[in-house]
Amino acid sequence: MINRLLPEQISNFWNVIKYAIEQSLPPFVTRHSDSMNRILSSLLSGKTSCWASYERGGEGSKFNAIVLTKILYDDTSHTKNLLLYSVYGYTQIEPKFWMEGFAFFSKHAIAQGCDRLVAYTDVPFLIEMAKAYEAEMQTFISFNIKKTVEILRCLENQNR
Repeated sequence: MINRLLPEQISNFWNVIKYAIEQSLPPFVTRHSDSMNRILSSLLSGKTSCWASYERGGEGSKFNAIVLTKILYDDTSHTKNLLLYSVYGYTQIEPKFWMEGFAFFSKHAIAQGCDRLVAYTDVPFLIEMAKAYEAEMQTFISFNIKKTVEILRCLENQNR
């Protein structure tokens, strides 16, 4: 079962959610001392959504996975996409549950008027699933500007 968490629930379970987010941040996120506070603020304000997959049992509810989503709007092309910002499974996620999640978030994207469902991943199963469903895939390139500047300085010094 996947449910969107309300701000009060996010606050109550923040330590569990925070851990999941820290383990699955997208590759373009630079970690600052206040990164998690900014993410929490975005979640509490509704700019970013937090979804929990969980099971109910005799001992209460147990989280299986945490997913953060965000609507991305490209004003240049007037394209609206649903970004799976981060996905974290507390245990090994079976292919059946990946497919259920894919269907769930695809329907949610359609309901939000999105053109695409987009994500970053290095999970082999998801990459193979994307290929099987003929998803458009590109290579994401991310230069750390501070490191790039250092490399350029070294190259300039070598050329002198």
